[in-house]
Amino acid sequence: MPPSVTSDETPLRRKVMDAALDLFDERTWDGTNVPEIATRAGVAVGTIYRYFPNKQALGEAVFTEAKAAFADAVITDDVRGADPVTAIGLVWRHQVDFAIAHPQAFSFLEHQVHGSYLRPQAFEVADRLNAELVGILREAQAIGAVRPADPQVLLSMAFGAFVGVTKHSRASGVPLGEYDLDAVKQAVLSLIGLKVPDSPAS
Repeated sequence: MPPSVTSDETPLRRKVMDAALDLFDERTWDGTNVPEIATRAGVAVGTIYRYFPNKQALGEAVFTEAKAAFADAVITDDVRGADPVTAIGLVWRHQVDFAIAHPQAFSFLEHQVHGSYLRPQAFEVADRLNAELVGILREAQAIGAVRPADPQVLLSMAFGAFVGVTKHSRASGVPLGEYDLDAVKQAVLSLIGLKVPDSPAS
């Protein structure tokens, strides 16, 4: 997982964050305890509490870092500068690239329920990403490229379908990159009424 740049980042903190992500992905946040994280990181339990007051704070840090990395990967300058149809294709490519490059982070973010331990402010990055994606869909609707419907519902349909594919990939043991991703893209984007030409890079 690409680390965020924070004023308190140290090699030990990085080891704790990476170990926590590994275990949260494997066992969920609820199913993981602090001593297990310390063992996986190769540090003393007390080292974790030097950086995080409790497991909730560590979970929030891991979630926020992963969600920020996903948002930065998906909404890039080329997306913001593109017409809405092109932007949707780029968003698709970027989310696929992230899920392939960082399967643990994507699985932790999207295959689990997080509300039990996250404070409202932990969802701010997710809310900003959601707002940008909904905005792109609205622009696409304005030119008739996407079906008329609540753009939030359309986003949920399309992203939910993609998440379902990533779940199948993990359950089957078939890497996402080995799927016919062009066919997956066509099927997912058809849910919002958008047809994107086939592309070797899709």
